[in-house]
Amino acid sequence: MRLLHRYLFFSILGTVILSVALFVFVLLAGNVIRDVLSLLASGRLSWGMFLELILLIIPYIVAYALPLGMLTGILIVLGRLSSQQEVTAMKAAGLNLYHLSVPIFAIAFLGMILSVFINNYHSPKAKREYRNTLATVIRDNPVNFLETRTFIDAFPGYVIYVGDREGSELHDFWIWELDEAQRARNFIRANKGRFDYDEQDDAIVLTLLGAVGEKRRDEDLEDLSDQTLPLLHFNEWSVRLSLEEILGSIGKRKKLSTLTLDELLEVRKEALAELNAAHTPQAIEAARTRVVEIQLQIQKNLSMAFSVFSLVLIGIPLGIKVGRKESYANLALALALALVFYLLMIVFTWLEKQPALRPDILIWLPNIIFQSAGLVLLSRANRH
Repeated sequence: MRLLHRYLFFSILGTVILSVALFVFVLLAGNVIRDVLSLLASGRLSWGMFLELILLIIPYIVAYALPLGMLTGILIVLGRLSSQQEVTAMKAAGLNLYHLSVPIFAIAFLGMILSVFINNYHSPKAKREYRNTLATVIRDNPVNFLETRTFIDAFPGYVIYVGDREGSELHDFWIWELDEAQRARNFIRANKGRFDYDEQDDAIVLTLLGAVGEKRRDEDLEDLSDQTLPLLHFNEWSVRLSLEEILGSIGKRKKLSTLTLDELLEVRKEALAELNAAHTPQAIEAARTRVVEIQLQIQKNLSMAFSVFSLVLIGIPLGIKVGRKESYANLALALALALVFYLLMIVFTWLEKQPALRPDILIWLPNIIFQSAGLVLLSRANRH
């Protein structure tokens, strides 16, 4: 028995480690392409800072890759054992699935403990440092944010195009001002302009020289057939583009997802004090919503960590039942199960503004559902 448990333990552990590494790579590639790779390709980010950002974001990615890797590793190993009739041979020797699952539960327990520390401490710090470092890179040299020969839509309410740039001097500058429906309200073009950075207001200031523009009537911005657009001439025209809106502010209240467990408990204590001090119905409702939001984040982090055990529990009978040794089939099954689990968590997270529904309690329902289903399936698999 001890030899069998050792064999299962190290077989599953090795496959889990490789699976986690695979998902880290896949998720890392997605985040890098979205946030960092374009900055590196355009020369706005050095290789040293690029590697630093990669290392910073890895703990945040591991929080999601660990449950997926655990489930995938178990499905692959048990699927292979089942397809080769090794599970049948173990049952014929008088061993039931509960005995065979002991090393799997040991790995799941270790993974869950590791996930608790990652989700509550390392992942929030990594996410916060990553965002702060990325914002600092752009703020240290904000002129590089204006990539030439590219339509820039990062600033809310504007689309910008810069044909060329020499230092802080801009050439062939186009800017469209949009309304709330993302329709062009004003259009300004200038052959020449200059760039400044207002550190106090954390904003890019663009000043166009000898600009010509068009202003459209608000009645129907999409119908230009009957409009005689008035031409506007400016000797000098300026627009301020806030970096705070796209990079986040410095010194203001941090997002709950970037706070560690200790910080969340401290913020919760402050929110409860505000709730006790509130007197008007509006103030009480706002304070209660804030408390539930904080509690939801705390419970979400813990629920995510506990998802390791829930996914493993349902993965054991499914791995044996499916009985496929092809890795891609087990990988697809793992992704499908994880997608359902995280989709349920996202649905309950949407209720954060509805404190009466107690989303901080409902967030545990995916774990309860998957564990219940896993126990039922494990019991049935053990009888057959």
